[in-house]
Amino acid sequence: MGSYAKILTISLLMAATGLLTVVGSARADRFDALRNDARLHQGLLAITVGRHIERTCPDLARRDLAANVFLLGLATHAMSLGFSRAEVTAYVEDDTEQDRYIALARDYFAARGVMGSDDVAGACRVGRDEIATGSPIGRLLRGG
Repeated sequence: MGSYAKILTISLLMAATGLLTVVGSARADRFDALRNDARLHQGLLAITVGRHIERTCPDLARRDLAANVFLLGLATHAMSLGFSRAEVTAYVEDDTEQDRYIALARDYFAARGVMGSDDVAGACRVGRDEIATGSPIGRLLRGG
């Protein structure tokens, strides 16, 4: 390979690397806009907390219709901010974002005296309290 071809190859690799970095930054910036939206943040946290309660507490279950309507409302809200359905799905399914919401849910439970993810009595108590107050989390659940 001649020196011109080597220079061209190196230049193309550098340009491609720079482009991927910009695309990655744009994606992170795009997630920041979704992450910083209060309605979306609170809604996804409510879903994460509600899902844990539903999976942990045998006496409580998810209200399927209410949960689906709630999710649709969040997706519609995110799309009204200019995001495509694919972008919203990518955000919600992103492993880093899911880990972040799980950590936030752990903090939520800890603040309410739940002693870890296997504290069935604590999760049930929190779930019943949420149902009693009619909170967004409580509206996603029903007693068994």
